[in-house]
Amino acid sequence: MDTPLTTARLSLVRWREEHLVELLVLASDERVVRHIVDGKPWNREYATDRHRSVLAHWRRYGYGWRAALDGGTGEFLGIASMTHRTIESIEIGYWVAPAAWGRGLATEMAGAVRRESFEQHGVRRVVAQFQDGNDASGRVMAKIGLVHDHSEVDPTQAGRLVHVYVGYPDA
Repeated sequence: MDTPLTTARLSLVRWREEHLVELLVLASDERVVRHIVDGKPWNREYATDRHRSVLAHWRRYGYGWRAALDGGTGEFLGIASMTHRTIESIEIGYWVAPAAWGRGLATEMAGAVRRESFEQHGVRRVVAQFQDGNDASGRVMAKIGLVHDHSEVDPTQAGRLVHVYVGYPDA
């Protein structure tokens, strides 16, 4: 679906080839990635590989990462993501550019992709997770109606403790 999602302040557009530049900037910022995988900035090769996988995800599933743009200026403000997990579930996520922190944009992004997951893709649940210590992300999940399901040490997150939240269409 190529139609942008719009919120009060954002236009969430399909991830495209040209968004690699913004990904490289975000993924190289220690403040942004400190709670992603091992907490280390991504090198160009890894970021480019992830970018390519996101483009392939869109082709396969018809949804995926979205570039979050200021609805008025078009300025890149972050990433809202939807990742296929099972036929019945999508994992959602979000990255906000540090210059836009503290404005409630993560909640706006997450709420939009949560709604799209249920309304456009018919899944039965959404999943989101955050690494221990990233309490702001946990607050975003609670604000959009997700509830804590469990916590676990995740080998895909460099053995860090993650807190997994879930949401359902009627919540």
